[in-house]
Amino acid sequence: MNFLSFQHTFAQFPVISILEIEKAFPGFDQNALTRWQRKGYLEKIRSGYYRLASRPISGEGESFFIANRIYNPSYVSLQSAMSWYGFIPEGVFTVTSISTRKTQVFETSLGQFSYRSIRRELFFGYRLVSFGNIRVKIADPEKTLLDFLYLNPHLDSAAHFFELRLNMWELGAKVRIEKINKYLKLFNSKALTSRVNKFTQFLESNAVTF
Repeated sequence: MNFLSFQHTFAQFPVISILEIEKAFPGFDQNALTRWQRKGYLEKIRSGYYRLASRPISGEGESFFIANRIYNPSYVSLQSAMSWYGFIPEGVFTVTSISTRKTQVFETSLGQFSYRSIRRELFFGYRLVSFGNIRVKIADPEKTLLDFLYLNPHLDSAAHFFELRLNMWELGAKVRIEKINKYLKLFNSKALTSRVNKFTQFLESNAVTF
């Protein structure tokens, strides 16, 4: 296997796994990956995952796709999903995700990928979203908010919610209280239910209707 063959095979891949390389080139010499990194042809994202150095990342969708792939199982949620849905005004430079594996952060040449751990039974409420020819697991709007409130228990007052500078119009347009209540039953947490009640009261006081 030479680099030109490798580059041609994986030209459209935002991220390339060792398993994909082994499938395309059975018996390949893994030392070649180290040589290509030294020459600047290839970048290592984390153990077992690489990208072509000459291939630019095409938008937010590919960053989300990489986040899904390099730490599996996971789905994009928290601040990244809140920004993507338009719930918060600012862009997010760390891709934030939920996983059943341990909490982890990867510092890469593409930026930071952060994962918060939740119990396996709470790993639900995500959808597959298409970005061109790739599909990405992203939390539903309702699950995005519940993940955020669940993992940030200090947010429990109107003053805290106000500081988030939420986009009330987007929340009203995209969040359904029926689905929030359905998901809350699965969390089975009195503390979370209390925070969500305070949060919905805050939204209603700002003329948000679900």
